[in-house]
Amino acid sequence: MYPLNEAYQQHLEAIAVAIQASPNLATYLEEEEDAYYEALKAEFEPQIEQAHQQLIDYSPLEIEAFEKTLLDERFEGLFLPRILGYSVLRGEITDLFYYARQNDHYGAILESIAQNSNFDQIKSRIGQSVQVGFALSSDIFVTNLVDGISSKRVRQFLQAQRASDARTLDGRRRIFLRYARQFKGRNYHYAAFPLEGPELTTYIKATNDFLQFRVSGELDNAAIAPTLHAMITEDDFKGRKEILRPIVFYGTFFEQTPDDRGELMTVLNRERNANPAQTSSEILSTILELKKERDFPFGKEQELNLGSVISRNIDDELTAYFNLTDKIHNDGYVNPDVQAAIAEELAKHSGLSTFAANVRESILQYFKQLAEGFGTEEASYQQWFEVTGKQFPSYIKIFGSESFNQDLRALAKRYTKRLTKVYTNKRGKDYRDIKKITMTTWQDYGFMSEKELKEFFKTPRKKKVEA
Repeated sequence: MYPLNEAYQQHLEAIAVAIQASPNLATYLEEEEDAYYEALKAEFEPQIEQAHQQLIDYSPLEIEAFEKTLLDERFEGLFLPRILGYSVLRGEITDLFYYARQNDHYGAILESIAQNSNFDQIKSRIGQSVQVGFALSSDIFVTNLVDGISSKRVRQFLQAQRASDARTLDGRRRIFLRYARQFKGRNYHYAAFPLEGPELTTYIKATNDFLQFRVSGELDNAAIAPTLHAMITEDDFKGRKEILRPIVFYGTFFEQTPDDRGELMTVLNRERNANPAQTSSEILSTILELKKERDFPFGKEQELNLGSVISRNIDDELTAYFNLTDKIHNDGYVNPDVQAAIAEELAKHSGLSTFAANVRESILQYFKQLAEGFGTEEASYQQWFEVTGKQFPSYIKIFGSESFNQDLRALAKRYTKRLTKVYTNKRGKDYRDIKKITMTTWQDYGFMSEKELKEFFKTPRKKKVEA
């Protein structure tokens, strides 16, 4: 756990003091009515939430320290139900839908809630979080946690949250996915960074998932960079393939000082020289996976960023790959010289290799941008036909990949469907031009047979409504 910075310590201390001085708390303690506790929540939980959100957006490595501070009795259990839910979702989950490791942070928050003097006011907000956390945890963990609670009434409440569905894999999956949907769009993510040899295997998956979340949007990651740099340059991790995926994230999405960039490149060169096949394979596999992630930003800009930390004085697949992609991105995928370079380089690699698959994916991204960028007016669709009429056949021949062809077919279908929804008059010039060109070119590309094309352009008949 990373320590909480002094500014937030002081801020939380001020909130704790204000809570204890609040008239709402005094009235609640005097009257013991739920309405006054609700008033206390309305007064202070927005302040805690604002600080929590700001910290996790800008300095997420300190979030567990922040949340542990809230376990102080002076906060009267405020905001604990929310952070209990976040702690449930942060634990690394296996394919069997169990926690990969004991979720101690979840346990600490739940234990604090169970022992809080305001438990009766809090319990109505934690039932599902307790149920999901118990479903994902081992029986030993749950039993030890419940047995450690002194209040029989609280123990009975917790025992009642052990869902029978959690006994099966499908049950745990349903319980978790249903719960996780409630938090969609929220930033609650955190993972520890391994900094010692034994931790690398244990924590690296959670770390990678956390990094991928952080770089997938517009979050400020400046506070993460020093810890990530320290992990990547740790001597204990020399020769370990587990550091290669974080290196991809760091080299692609993080800004480095000149000194830090030099150290990053030194580590990369060390790994490439010591384990050329492993390093190339891991890095190319990682960027291929990221390119295929829906809505994940790994395109031209990101590939050029990563290429800038790849030394070209090492004769390996990474040098060959980034020399080629630099040419694609800088000179343009429609350039005949670029296409000749792609054909020449791919002749050295199997069509099923990650090298070839990455090149195809880079080109496919340009065609996706083309399809998404064009409107449906005549000038746009004429340009679409002009560009694709030249480039589709060229790349179909260069790659010789049925998978790539199917991806092009899907793009062409989506764009053409957009056109036919606009140009519905089958006697009109636009519709006839679109159909004529499509009927000819798609057969040439191998996208559809004549029979399939006729079916594609057929207007479904509306069902007659019986009187």
